[in-house]
Amino acid sequence: MSAAPHSDPTFRSYSAGEAKLYASQRLAYSQALYDVVLNHHSSTGGQFDLVLDCGCGPGRATVDLARSFDQAIGADPGAAMIGTAQERGGKTKSGEDIRYVVSAGEEISKIEGLQPAHWFDMTKFWAEAAKVVRPGGTVALWTCSSSFCHPSTPNAGEVRKVLLRIEEKMLAQHRLSGNDMAMNMYDDLPLPWDVSPPVTAFPQSEYIKHEYDRDGVLSNGVSFFNGSKIYTLADIENGGGTASMVTRWRGANPELVGTDKDVMAVFAREIGKALGGQDWVESGGGTAILLFKKSL
Repeated sequence: MSAAPHSDPTFRSYSAGEAKLYASQRLAYSQALYDVVLNHHSSTGGQFDLVLDCGCGPGRATVDLARSFDQAIGADPGAAMIGTAQERGGKTKSGEDIRYVVSAGEEISKIEGLQPAHWFDMTKFWAEAAKVVRPGGTVALWTCSSSFCHPSTPNAGEVRKVLLRIEEKMLAQHRLSGNDMAMNMYDDLPLPWDVSPPVTAFPQSEYIKHEYDRDGVLSNGVSFFNGSKIYTLADIENGGGTASMVTRWRGANPELVGTDKDVMAVFAREIGKALGGQDWVESGGGTAILLFKKSL
């Protein structure tokens, strides 16, 4: 199968060590996000016998979703990611072990629900989904956009500029279209009626998109929908290695990794300067959840 124009080789080529680092550093999704997906699935007649998590990585979301389903499968094209997920394990609602397989998102065989899509070839994905998603089944796609500081942050405007600058300038050379798609909250993700030929199995009339905290403006005025985390400047300098753009920057600049010119070291200094003395920042992101139903 040929790679999609926005395909990302970074995660699928991770070593075992990199996959374990990814699993340890990536934030969990909030229960609020899962509730939106599961409540929609239930209220629209969905069954809870099988969930497939495409692009499951090390299986964090798979484990969380599996608690609501009798069977669960996690699929990812990265062998090291699947190896880490298998070590992680996990049980379904019925007590069965989660099954993990090495497979691209476009090579699905059964679906009840899904997540990240910005690295998929969506034309092939929707065509395959139309064949195998059961009538009344749900396809759920979600993404978390750029990082933003909480509005209560000292000098929030300046901190926000630094947070955006790392994506828009410092790492611009290493951005792929899939990164842009996620940062734009799937505004440009090809939907079933957008691809050629159009896929009619998922009626546009039953499509729902939920958006939260776009551009860092808190939807509830208080907190980030998908949760937030406090990062110290040391956390920022020593972290970031699981972001695909950072991984590619470091691959292109190995002699600078771990030095004061490492992109994350520069980023941490700029954040510290913008904070004006505070040595930590609370950060979260925008969230988009796209829900589709297979016609009966």
